[in-house]
Amino acid sequence: MPLKAEEIQIFYEISMSIGSELDCRSMLKEALGKYLRKLNLSASCLLRKVATGEGKFAFEPYYRLPKMSVLNRASQMVEARIDSEYDQAGIASLQAELPFTVESSAGEKAYFFDLPDFGILVLVKSEGSLRQSTVRSLAPLNRKLAHALSACLQKEALSRSEERLEKANEQLQEWNTDKLSFIQYISHELNTPLNWIGSLNMIEEETLSPDSQRCVEFVRKGFLRISKLAQLASDYFEKSRLNWPGQPTQVLLAALREELRSRFESKAQVKGVPLTFEGDWSGELSLDAKGLLEVLESLIENAVGFSDFGEAVKVELAKGGETIRFRVEDQGVGIEPNLQGAIFKPCQIPEHKRTPGGYGFSLPCARLICEANKWSLKVESEGLGQGSCFELTL
Repeated sequence: MPLKAEEIQIFYEISMSIGSELDCRSMLKEALGKYLRKLNLSASCLLRKVATGEGKFAFEPYYRLPKMSVLNRASQMVEARIDSEYDQAGIASLQAELPFTVESSAGEKAYFFDLPDFGILVLVKSEGSLRQSTVRSLAPLNRKLAHALSACLQKEALSRSEERLEKANEQLQEWNTDKLSFIQYISHELNTPLNWIGSLNMIEEETLSPDSQRCVEFVRKGFLRISKLAQLASDYFEKSRLNWPGQPTQVLLAALREELRSRFESKAQVKGVPLTFEGDWSGELSLDAKGLLEVLESLIENAVGFSDFGEAVKVELAKGGETIRFRVEDQGVGIEPNLQGAIFKPCQIPEHKRTPGGYGFSLPCARLICEANKWSLKVESEGLGQGSCFELTL
């Protein structure tokens, strides 16, 4: 029997209430409320299928209208019809029966409908019965309800994951801040003993015995190394704290090349490391000139420092549209793939990569400068003995 115009309007209104919100409880309050009002029902109960372990399943109440179970006849009639637990075969048998009707001794009728991939919807009518055409017409509405519930649950799961991720990030940031604060504190506290050791400069060495003079010299060397470490740590933490680009100034690329050449050419020659500058160094840039110079100095310093006699270092500048790319390539010791992220963190130096006077702060400082200026700094290396290539993109 075809649906009447009035029934079509009823189903339309119910359909429009389904999926109106992505909050499960709000959506169900609206949708099941429409079911009850438009179909003249007295109660509804939504059951969700859950796994209980060892291949068993149960149907647990997920939402009721009315909400109080003592007033909800649907909940009471569910207890009389639905078992506490099912195996896979039992679930299949139950779903094959749906939809079905259960009548109480008082003449109430409970209609059990399948909600695909979710569970069961139970609707109770206290007086009269639902027409068979109505029961059949509810099937597509119930499928829509099941799909809307799945979307709501996925959104809730995503929200919970985002909250957990946000909390984890906050905790990680807190741990990182605590770690930096501790190391900064230690770096600061080093100044007091350094000042004491520095007072050795006031000693007139000619009044000391040769053995005492050698002891003083050893202490002075240690003083210089610890002073350098404290200064590098202080510089790193200052950059980490500010996280702000430097004042933009004009940089002549040709002048930058000559400054880098004069800074490292003699050191490279002493080590027997050929140092070349390639590419188009014409023109000028307006940016954090001090930061750019510090990053390039760190990259070239490392390239020369980790190269042996005959292993060339090439500094190349390439232009493409609005992009400027510096590449510092060496033929030195190389970097293992699993360490290519760690080298940008402070003090992360593998034993075989340690050089005299190196403390593992130059690349972390370069990373902070690049992050503050929104530059890109990355490294490529095929592994030990394969050399490295650092690429700075502005």
